[in-house]
Amino acid sequence: MKNYLILTTILIAVTSISGCSEGSQVTVRPISKINYAPTSLVQTLTTTPSRPYIVIAHIHSSAPAGTPAAQVIAGIEKQAEKLGANAVIINNHSHKLPSKLIFNPSGGNYQNEPSQTVPDYSGIAIRWVSN
Repeated sequence: MKNYLILTTILIAVTSISGCSEGSQVTVRPISKINYAPTSLVQTLTTTPSRPYIVIAHIHSSAPAGTPAAQVIAGIEKQAEKLGANAVIINNHSHKLPSKLIFNPSGGNYQNEPSQTVPDYSGIAIRWVSN
C-alpha cells in the first residue's frame, strides 16, 4: 500500500509539471556551419540593417492566443544569444482570431469572447562582419 501511494504521488507530480509546458514554441534552423560563442546582448531590428552582416540562423516562434508578443520575441532573442548572434531581424506573422459568441449554460446567457491575437514571429539571427 505504501508503494502504491508513493507511485501515485509521483505520477500526479509528473502530470502536473507536464501540464505547465504550454507556451512559446521556438524552432531554429542553422544556416552557418561556424559555431560562435554565445552573446549576452542581441539587438532586435525590424528592418534590414545597412551594416554588413552574415546570416547564422532562421528562428521561428509561436504561442497560443493571448500570449504577449514580447514573450514570444524574447524566446527568439534568447535563441539568437545562444547562437552567438549580434542582432536578430524580426518579422511579424501574427493573426487575429475573430470574437466568439459563447453560450453560458449556468446563467442561460450568451457571452461575447473578444478577439485575440495569435503571436507568430520569425527572426533572422545575424552576426556583424568586420570591415
